[in-house]
Parts: sequence; C-alpha cells; structure tokens
Amino acid sequence: MKRIAYLFICLTFLALTAFECGNGKDCCAMPPCSEIASLSGTWRLDYFQNTVTNATDKDPGISGKSVVFTFSDDQKSGTIAGHTFVNTVSGAYTLGPNCTFKITSFGGSKVGEPEWSRKAWLPSDSTGSKGSYHVQSDKLILKFDQNPEQLVFKKDK
Repeated sequence: MKRIAYLFICLTFLALTAFECGNGKDCCAMPPCSEIASLSGTWRLDYFQNTVTNATDKDPGISGKSVVFTFSDDQKSGTIAGHTFVNTVSGAYTLGPNCTFKITSFGGSKVGEPEWSRKAWLPSDSTGSKGSYHVQSDKLILKFDQNPEQLVFKKDK
C-alpha cells in the first residue's frame, strides 16, 4: 500500500510541475519577434553583420563621427531623422505585421561619405526597402529582404 501511495504522490508531483503553464501563460507559444512593435528611439549604428557568414563590420570609431538615426512612429508609420559620418539624412517608413517594415523614403547628401557610413544608407526603392526588425532592450536590428547584411544599432539616448 505504501508503494502505491508513494507512486501516486510522485506522479502527482510530476504532473503538477510538468504543466506549469497555468496562470494565463501559454508555454508553447512562440516568443514575439520584438519586445515592442515600434522602432522609436535614437539609435547609434554599432556594426553591420552578414547573416550568411556571421562576419561583422564594426564602427571604425573615428573620433566625433557616427551614424545616428532617430526613429519616431505610432506603431504604424513613422519618420527618420539623423546623420551619417558627414551628412544629414531623413526619411519615412511603415510598420507591418510580424515585425516587418518598409522604408518609404530616405534621403540626404552622399557627398564625401566614407565607405562604412555609406552602407548605412537605407534603401527606399520598390525592391530593397522591405525588411524585418527586432528590438531587444538597448539593441535594434534592421534586416532588409534583399541584403545579406543586417544593421545592428545600440540605443543612443
């Protein structure tokens, strides 16, 4: 009898701990693609990362030079303002479902732009402007559908 009671207690304990998904929590649900459905904030470009080779191209750290974009949106559409190493830029974007976005306009002068910061120029044409984003804590990742390099930003302010 003791053996059956012990086995029953063990099975009950196992069942209660194995299915700890109560309290309105779905343990089998996929995590969200981003902490927030917005790009809003001021972000400093930290590096480019090739998603095929995983190689990174870090900010060269030229004194007083950086790529900083300020995104401002209502979780549907927004604007971009900022600067590259030597030029001021501005643009607009829309946000879609499942952490997708589209750059609808982006521009400024490319005069005198060094190679590294020239790569930060966001595409706004009909084929290359769509992509996905991921915001986690103080990191923003922008990945464009037609480009193997993603842009990885750190929160600036």
